[in-house]
Amino acid sequence: MISPIRTTNVPGAVADQSRGQIADGSLTPGDRLPGNRDLAVMYGVSMGSIREAISKLSAEGLIETRAGRGTYVATGGGSAGGPVERGCDLYERKYVEELIEAREILEMQLVVLAAQRASDQQIASLEAILDGMDLATSNPARYSDADVQFHLAMADASGNRVLSQAMANIRASLKREMELSAEVGARRHGDLRFSADSHRRVLDAIKSGDPESARAEMFDIMSRHHEFVLGMYAFPEAATSQPPDKEC
Repeated sequence: MISPIRTTNVPGAVADQSRGQIADGSLTPGDRLPGNRDLAVMYGVSMGSIREAISKLSAEGLIETRAGRGTYVATGGGSAGGPVERGCDLYERKYVEELIEAREILEMQLVVLAAQRASDQQIASLEAILDGMDLATSNPARYSDADVQFHLAMADASGNRVLSQAMANIRASLKREMELSAEVGARRHGDLRFSADSHRRVLDAIKSGDPESARAEMFDIMSRHHEFVLGMYAFPEAATSQPPDKEC
């Protein structure tokens, strides 16, 4: 049975219910999940929350999306216990670098499209999320959740569902790094006001319909995140782009 969500971490709660259904056999390998719109109605949440939950489960290997056919419970390779293992430290660093690179490419374009296409309603939604970020600058965990919501809402405002889903998948894979990055930023600067201010400038550029300024502000956010995340990996720069042939 699906229960309506009553929590501040809506995507996490949706993912938890789905994990439970997979664990207890209510959903079995190969089962097709309802469409995102149907799931949003069933859970009583937004489409954005459903997309983020789907991305989390996909990153964990529990479900898989088949182009043009829908979303299915994975037939193998995943575990309800957590994300799929990435390998040894050097390979993990390289994998994270590639995720960050992909995120930068996507978000730099998404913010341009958002500045060109965002509706008044989408801008209002971004405003509300940013207000939540302002209130969470002293709480890295809460701030990280609000940050995810902001970037997903910005992606929705781009009007490109394919790019939005790709970005959601990447951010789900970077969830641990994003949370740790917020903690690093808070320790370095005392709180996360600097980050909230940067996001405010992004939103101002979107509201003004100024794609170049939006892109420039997003570049600053991406560069800072890149520095914070890779600074947590105290390994040599030289790393293989392929998983090692033997145990690390």
